[in-house]
Amino acid sequence: VRGRVTDEKKPGIPFAVIEAREQRQGVYTDENGYFAFTADTSIVKTLAVFSMGYGQRQLVVAQLPTDSLHIVLTPQATTLSTVKITARNGKKREAILGQSRRKLRHIGELFRNYGAETAIKLRADTGQYNATLKAVYVYVSTEGEPTTKFRVHVYAWDDLPTREITDTNVIVAARKGGTWVKIDLSSKKIPVGDGLFVSAEWVAGFGNSEIPMQSTFDSAVAGFNGQVLGITDGYGQASLTYSRKPFSNEWQYYDDPRAMRRGGYFLNPMIYCTYTYQK
Repeated sequence: VRGRVTDEKKPGIPFAVIEAREQRQGVYTDENGYFAFTADTSIVKTLAVFSMGYGQRQLVVAQLPTDSLHIVLTPQATTLSTVKITARNGKKREAILGQSRRKLRHIGELFRNYGAETAIKLRADTGQYNATLKAVYVYVSTEGEPTTKFRVHVYAWDDLPTREITDTNVIVAARKGGTWVKIDLSSKKIPVGDGLFVSAEWVAGFGNSEIPMQSTFDSAVAGFNGQVLGITDGYGQASLTYSRKPFSNEWQYYDDPRAMRRGGYFLNPMIYCTYTYQK
């Protein structure tokens, strides 16, 4: 199956998802909205096509044309809770959401699959007003292919990362391994509140050779190759990180809270944020 995903104005939608519902497997479009994959049609009956900021489409595999597909998605605004920002006297200040960089010691690697997502829950300090997210920082290690692209998500402060706040694609990449990638989100005016979930989703670089729905662009590469984040025990004893398997909506702890770690410390990805506020 080959084709392109575009919006109503015809430009290709980068890194949209084409997902096989029956198997929870899928592929992403490339930077220009093109995709190609193979699937067992005796199992896969329905394809779901969706992207950040667009409505989802369902396609019946048996009704697909034999030539290239052109799939058009309709823009769909994300509705967020109303946030009241009040004027206050006081100097605008900046703070860290999570831990400062000097406390996030690099002790290992977080290997992920193509299509997987890793989210960390970061609590904000209390007693701060008009707090808005400024930037997200993600440490990409030298392992794998560090320059492949990943998508950044911001979720509301809930039990799990289920309510998305980011309403547009935020696609970034490291220039080289062993570096912090800065993602400036100050223009989006994301309210911090009690805190946020921040995640990284691996969307480009390789296909996943271990599943029937196979990328035909990079078919020979194993699923755990690609971009590798740094792991730290610098967040202390808390298990803050949740992971989502490739093309799945189910979240689970990355490091099981019942696991026994040295000194009682758990493993979390090297991700932190900055935000501005009035005190």
